[in-house]
Amino acid sequence: MATSFQHEQTFHADPAAVMAMLRDPDYIRTKCDRTGSMDTTVSVEDGPDGGCVITSVRVLPAKLPSAVKKFVGDTITVTERQEWAAPGPDGAASAAGTVEFSAPMAFTATITLEADGPATRVRTEGSFKASVPFVGGSIEGTAADLTRKYLEVEQAVGNEWLAG
Repeated sequence: MATSFQHEQTFHADPAAVMAMLRDPDYIRTKCDRTGSMDTTVSVEDGPDGGCVITSVRVLPAKLPSAVKKFVGDTITVTERQEWAAPGPDGAASAAGTVEFSAPMAFTATITLEADGPATRVRTEGSFKASVPFVGGSIEGTAADLTRKYLEVEQAVGNEWLAG
């Protein structure tokens, strides 16, 4: 079974400003650095319809419980891809997100971005799936906890960036 995941972030700016930030390579590198990345590669490709594909590859120290760490080693490579559709007239947008790990696990999600009064809410809903017998659920739970922490740091970095 997969482990479900839901998380909401609030950014203190309108959707257009938040989308511009999310697709800024300098912002992406900054948030990756602040979340412990030892090496980061970023790609932002504009689509013909106003959407974009954002890809980041991070190498992170594997700060994991020993039962999980034996499956990944001392570092873990995380490849995140977000395929954003063009924003609507109100700035709302959605993306299909995937995260591949250098471990027997994957994450798929839908990301939505919409106005929330003077702010913007970004909601991530998805699931982790580890293909490791007996301990897969534990690995998925650890990944969900670490992703939640990552998104909390991302929100803090984003709000600092927007206040900037």
